[in-house]
Amino acid sequence: MNEITVIMPTYNVASTIKNAIESVLKQTCEDFEFLIIDYGSTDDTISCIQSFNDSRIHLFKIKSNNLSTALNWGLIHAIGKYIIPMNPDHIMHIDCLKIQYIIMEEEPSITVCGTWMTAFGSGLSGQPLLSLSGLIESPLLKLMHKNIIFDATIMIRKEFLYNHNLQYENYPYFENYKLCSEIAKRKGTFYIDSQSLLYYRVSEKQENNVKQKEKQQETIRKIRLEILNYLINLNKLHHSEILISYKNLLQLKDKGIIDPDIILDFFYSLFFKNRNRLEEYIIYK
Repeated sequence: MNEITVIMPTYNVASTIKNAIESVLKQTCEDFEFLIIDYGSTDDTISCIQSFNDSRIHLFKIKSNNLSTALNWGLIHAIGKYIIPMNPDHIMHIDCLKIQYIIMEEEPSITVCGTWMTAFGSGLSGQPLLSLSGLIESPLLKLMHKNIIFDATIMIRKEFLYNHNLQYENYPYFENYKLCSEIAKRKGTFYIDSQSLLYYRVSEKQENNVKQKEKQQETIRKIRLEILNYLINLNKLHHSEILISYKNLLQLKDKGIIDPDIILDFFYSLFFKNRNRLEEYIIYK
């Protein structure tokens, strides 16, 4: 039985997918299955995948135009103990699976293991992108503040997803951020290793795509507001003043007087400063 399932959704990525697949197949940890789910490619993506002769690769072609549907197809068919979603634009460090697998095996309480990563392309210098490290305290609160985990680096304990009936949802560009927020709501434990184990491709097209950046910010704000609403409702019976303040601020937002990011930052500061007092009513780890 394969210990790890790598899930790679693909759609018109012929220009980058060979490097991505090679980086997975060259892993020093060889005990994995590699599910590639293509959801409607019209370029040479399929022929690129089929050019590899490796029994660990399992190609599925599904009729969908939705990334979350492809990811969930992978979850349904995964046999591994651990799930690692892989972007066909990126490249794994050769020890990526090995290091994360050891971490998850040595500490069964960890639900999600992330790492640091290094960006490349579009004139970038290749410096590591840093985040938090170690076991993450108050993960749900921190995820409300910002996406603390590099989505492309995560390894997830499959049993936790199945036990809590969790799947991917349609949150463009940040399906993993949304999934991590749902895991945190259910008291999942998060760990970030301070090694750069993924090379994250950034293209000039991405850098200059204003509409894409606007859509990304819209999705991030939506997830942050959902987490805030969840925390407010958990706390409303014992601290009704917080709920009243929240409703008043939402009215100001609807009138265009206050920016939603200001509301989010205000409540993050409030919760963080009073987290010991509110610990009984808000999920903190």
